[in-house]
Amino acid sequence: MNKVIHVDPENPSAEVVNLAATMLRDGGIIVFPTETVYGIGASATSCIGSQEIIDIKMRPKNKPLPWLVDGEGALDTYGVDVPEYAHRLARAFWPGPITIVVKAADVVAKEFRDDRGTVALRSPDHRLVQELIRSNGAAVVTTSANTSGKPPASSFEELEDRIVAAADVVLDGGETPHRMASTVVDCTGPEPVVTRVGPAPEEEIRAVAAGQDN
Repeated sequence: MNKVIHVDPENPSAEVVNLAATMLRDGGIIVFPTETVYGIGASATSCIGSQEIIDIKMRPKNKPLPWLVDGEGALDTYGVDVPEYAHRLARAFWPGPITIVVKAADVVAKEFRDDRGTVALRSPDHRLVQELIRSNGAAVVTTSANTSGKPPASSFEELEDRIVAAADVVLDGGETPHRMASTVVDCTGPEPVVTRVGPAPEEEIRAVAAGQDN
C-alpha cells in the first residue's frame, strides 16, 4: 500500500524528510508539493527513477526531466559555458519559480539532456523541497505530478488517483502557493528566451539579465 503522509511545508518534521529522502536514495518515486505545483520525483543518482517517472506521467521519452537543485552553484556543477546573465537570474530569482535551461556538463547523463544537450535546473523556494534535496545528497529529477497533457495539480486533492497509486511515498502539503508551473528560461544563447510563462514576469527576467535590476 502506498504511504500518504501529511506534512507542514513550512515546518516539515525531520522524520518525514528522512523517510522521503531515504526513499529517494533507495531509488524510489515520491510525490511532493513545491511552491509552484506538485511534483513527482526521483534522485538524480537513481538508475531507473527517471524512466519510471516518464512511464508514470506518460511523458514523451525525448523530453528530459528538469532537476531541482539547492542553489546558484548548481549552474556550474551541472552546466557548462553558462552565461553570466544566467547567474544574475539565479541570484535574483532563486530560490524561486524560475527554471533555467543551460548547456549540460559531462556529469549530466545523456538521458537527462534534450537533443541540444541541455539540462533544466531550478532551486525551489520551498523549505520541504530544499530539505529533501539536502537530505538526498543530490539533485532531484522531477516533473509535474500529472498525466502528460492534463493540468498540473496545485493541491493534494487535485492529484490523479493513478499518480498517487504509482508513487512509493506521497507528501500531502495542501495547496501550493503559486498554483502554476515555473517560468522556464532558455539561457543557452546570447540573451534569455522565455519558453514557458509562469510566476516570474518576462519583463523582470529581461531586466535582471541585462543588469538593470538595481
